[in-house]
Amino acid sequence: MKIKNLTCLAALAVAGGISAADIELPKPETTGGMPLQEALANRRTDRKFSSKPLSREMLSNLLWSALGVNRADGKRTAPTARNQQEITLYVCIPEGTFRYDATANKLVQTSEKRAGDAPLMLVYVADLGKLPERLCHVDCGFVGQNVYLFCASEKLATVFRGSFRERDYKPLLNLKDKEKILYVQAVGFPE
Repeated sequence: MKIKNLTCLAALAVAGGISAADIELPKPETTGGMPLQEALANRRTDRKFSSKPLSREMLSNLLWSALGVNRADGKRTAPTARNQQEITLYVCIPEGTFRYDATANKLVQTSEKRAGDAPLMLVYVADLGKLPERLCHVDCGFVGQNVYLFCASEKLATVFRGSFRERDYKPLLNLKDKEKILYVQAVGFPE
């Protein structure tokens, strides 16, 4: 009887779009942190990372800072042209590759594999069906700067990359026809 109930629960979870591999993130901290002027003074690019992974709490705070929902109407911490919200963040962490669902504050697994040279790789994907590509690049810049400021505040290392091997990331993401990887950003503790 117990096995039958577990099978039914698993079937309901799959039907509802919930995977056992999805990761529920803790509620992000939305107050505190380093003063803005100090974060700007400390903002820098680092290309060497420790292998130590980020905690779930730090990952949640970073993703919320990058592109999280900060208002009841669903608007985000980073602006987008015409509020199209065409940028999707994917994360490569030791457990695999995931799409960040900002509304639910969770990670939805897209692959058990990962790519990249840092404990956290952010992959910036634009839906070119919503906006012209040139505007998508601007919107990625806003998100990337939010990540840089968070990293400065938390003493993390980061580098925003326009040069990367798309073939390493694309198979992990399950992209739709008009979606395109624009940038990746490596994040981790400094070496």
